[in-house]
Amino acid sequence: SVKGDRGQLALKDVTLSVRKGEILGIAGVSGNGQRELYDVALGLRAPVAGSVRIGTTDVSGGGPTAAIEAGAVGVPEDPVTDAVVPGLSVTEHMALGNLKSFRKGLGIDWKSVRTNLGTLEDKAQLRMQGGERTLADLSGGNIQRVMLTRALATPAPFVAAAYPSRGLDVATTRRTQELLLEQRASGAGVLFISEDLDELMELSDRIAVLHSGSVAGIVDPKETDRYEIGRLMLGGGGEA
Repeated sequence: SVKGDRGQLALKDVTLSVRKGEILGIAGVSGNGQRELYDVALGLRAPVAGSVRIGTTDVSGGGPTAAIEAGAVGVPEDPVTDAVVPGLSVTEHMALGNLKSFRKGLGIDWKSVRTNLGTLEDKAQLRMQGGERTLADLSGGNIQRVMLTRALATPAPFVAAAYPSRGLDVATTRRTQELLLEQRASGAGVLFISEDLDELMELSDRIAVLHSGSVAGIVDPKETDRYEIGRLMLGGGGEA
């Protein structure tokens, strides 16, 4: 159970498991607990009841540091607001994603950061802007490409992605979907939040539907249709 920004209970007794090598899609009308689910999964919001585990590690009270150390990466719903540090370059943002790996004494090994940036660009193939550019000066789509490259170009145990293809062109959307599938193929558990039912049904192994902060149902996309998911989104189901 998790509180929202106004102190209301935004998630109520939600129990979900994201398995290794699985994409668990999250469907629901906007504002039914999706943001809080993303936040609690990555340690950005503490549960008021229950726990969060990544692998065998309980990260419930450790904040984002504990989640990162357990191998979690995230693509936020609003990268401009949630992930951009004013004044920092693309390269510096990439370093922030994995500071532990780039430590050199009391500083940062910037040569390694730039080398890693090139490697990630080659893997992601998202046409990211140059590393010297100030991230805040870029368009929303280009900021999203940086966040996607940082989160998805390297295999991770757990990936949380909130509306990762929102606002992207068709080619970049398709490549983003491919990166999520590659994460699944590498053994990651992927929590995939989207409002696009076609996208959810195409990529997800299971789909959990949120309604009023509770799980209205969990379905197999191969054995259901958009109408059943829509019914659950409007509250037409029991807790699963």
